[in-house]
Amino acid sequence: MRGRIGRWKWIFGLIAAAILGLGFWIGGRTSAPTLKPQVAAILPPTAKWPANIATLKVEAPKKTDHSGEIEVCGVGKVTIDRDDWMATSKLFDTLTRKSRVRWLSALRNSDDYRTRATGLYLEGILDRDAPQKDPETARDELVQLAVETKDPAVFALAFTKCGKGLDDSASPGACPQLSLDQWTRTDPDNAVPWLQLAALAHRQHDGATEAAAMGRAAQAHQYETYNGSLFVFAEPAMPNDVTPADRWYLATEIIGVEAAMPMPYQPLSQYCSQDAMNDAGVRGQCNALGELLVAKATTLLDLSAGKSLGKRAGWPAERVDKLTQQLNASMQVLNQAVPSDEDQQWSCDGVARGNAFMSERVRLGEMGFAREAIERSGETVAELSRKHLDFIEKLTQDAQQRMQDENAARLP
Repeated sequence: MRGRIGRWKWIFGLIAAAILGLGFWIGGRTSAPTLKPQVAAILPPTAKWPANIATLKVEAPKKTDHSGEIEVCGVGKVTIDRDDWMATSKLFDTLTRKSRVRWLSALRNSDDYRTRATGLYLEGILDRDAPQKDPETARDELVQLAVETKDPAVFALAFTKCGKGLDDSASPGACPQLSLDQWTRTDPDNAVPWLQLAALAHRQHDGATEAAAMGRAAQAHQYETYNGSLFVFAEPAMPNDVTPADRWYLATEIIGVEAAMPMPYQPLSQYCSQDAMNDAGVRGQCNALGELLVAKATTLLDLSAGKSLGKRAGWPAERVDKLTQQLNASMQVLNQAVPSDEDQQWSCDGVARGNAFMSERVRLGEMGFAREAIERSGETVAELSRKHLDFIEKLTQDAQQRMQDENAARLP
């Protein structure tokens, strides 16, 4: 039953599936498919997608389980309907509503630009059940904040909120005030805005601008999407008196939002296609981008993208294999850092573990946490990599068994 896998595991599964699919997406096709169907199919039902990102309709599984109890730190035993795959989310949406609204208010009223921008980005997501929500006004305010401050992180959030990477002609409200030229001037040594400019040029069939933008991206010394920074920006404004359980649940809310944010990998698959890599100049640029992603990756998805580019550019098989094992090991220690059983995830022990993990993630970032956790584990990268592959295999088998059980239950 899906409810027993736990909220964090579905977020983790989303990231793992995206990483597993990324190598194929970037490295295995000339015309690359989108990752959205694969990602949306396993997105946890509690992760709320921004309104401008397309989602797939997921049919709820047939009821096959019974009511049960979970331990909620600070509350005690709570009975939930295990036939309802949204039961835990509904419970915590009610328990944390006041904390969520207070946090969002603190974010929107912060004197820190990035903290305030995060609150504006989360409008309509974090306060989804508040009658006074006004995401369109918040979006326009976020655009104005980006234009006025010229802060790269604020600009990146505004760009994503507007869906500017999808279709400039359909930009709503104040969004036409944003431009990719502004972003590249604001953050010229960051490859990300140049990749977004290349993607736009590709859609407009402007090969010269696409090539020039990819060239600038290859010369950049930084790679920062800011997608993985929402909780980092938001955490200081969380009210100090929220309960530990509220803090942990709200953290998983933000992680779910981060996981749903689009990544600028499309131009990598388009420009660095198998055929295009026959050109020495293109191969050199794509190799440089692979090196940049591997060196500057702050998330496992970025590291996976860099590895895939490097493989296509001709990196030695030994180096690619080491990076693959590093990715697997990193995912395994992230998996081990948080409670795996939903019955225990919200106990005081599970909540303490979750909050400790988030504290370290804020301090070190995703990649930094993974590196330190691997060092502390006492196990080799190869051993942790094998454990992760075993975990993925079991996750797949469990999912297949659930599907078989549900199909069998539908038979007359």
